[in-house]
Amino acid sequence: MPKVSVIIPVYNAEKFISETIESVIAQTYQDWEIIAVDDGSTDKTLEILKEHEKKLSKKLRVITQKNSGVSIARNTGVAAANGEYIAFLDHDDLWMPRKLEKQVKLLDSNRTLGLVYSDSYQIDGAGNLKKDTFFHSTKPFRGNVFNELFYINFIPCLTAVVRKEVLDKVGPFNPKYNIAEEYDLFLKIAERWPVDFIEQPLAKYRFHAGSFSKNIDISVYEDFQIIEYWLKKKPHLKKELKYKIKLKKARSYMSLIWYYLRKHEFRKAIGEIKNFVKLLTP
Repeated sequence: MPKVSVIIPVYNAEKFISETIESVIAQTYQDWEIIAVDDGSTDKTLEILKEHEKKLSKKLRVITQKNSGVSIARNTGVAAANGEYIAFLDHDDLWMPRKLEKQVKLLDSNRTLGLVYSDSYQIDGAGNLKKDTFFHSTKPFRGNVFNELFYINFIPCLTAVVRKEVLDKVGPFNPKYNIAEEYDLFLKIAERWPVDFIEQPLAKYRFHAGSFSKNIDISVYEDFQIIEYWLKKKPHLKKELKYKIKLKKARSYMSLIWYYLRKHEFRKAIGEIKNFVKLLTP
């Protein structure tokens, strides 16, 4: 049985999927399997995946399903996984060669950890490195980090490795979320288990121009849903994290205001300005 199951949800990724798979093949740690879940691709993605499956034999399994979204695709992959550890990698992102080596060693050395993650480079569509890494702008935390994670998501999904038994206990990705599904899951893990990180960048996140601005409204609204879920589950957070919750919401409202202004949707922008003012009014 492989030690690590690498879950790759794939949709219309003919341009990037081979490079993504090659970054797993290049790992210095080789006790892994890849489970690639094709989520109803309409380009040549499935054909490319099948070619890699033939070359890698039992090291790569391709599962096909109708287009159902990234959460269900990841859940399909996790359900089929044989590994003790589950690692997540999106179809256009890349890993550095020693990623699994370093993270497996960390998980093996501390059985209490539920999840480990790392810093990540950022690259553009052509693979060019951007100036700063993820940790340059987002401070990481280790240990019992629920409160810090509730304030801001500092775990890049492409760097996360989770114990399979932890996922079995917290449950799958919630398919009602289109963007915040990983944040939702990480909070459920951090509620019950400590986490740790490798400070070195061990992956490359491919940032597509316009992708963030295109989805910022969905991202913010899903973030608000997650806030309300946890405030209902843990009422003490309202007092314990009162300032941070207000700051988190204020930042989200500002993002929405600028988003709607750029789209010339002025009524929506005014609505979010009102929400912002109401939030800051004693």
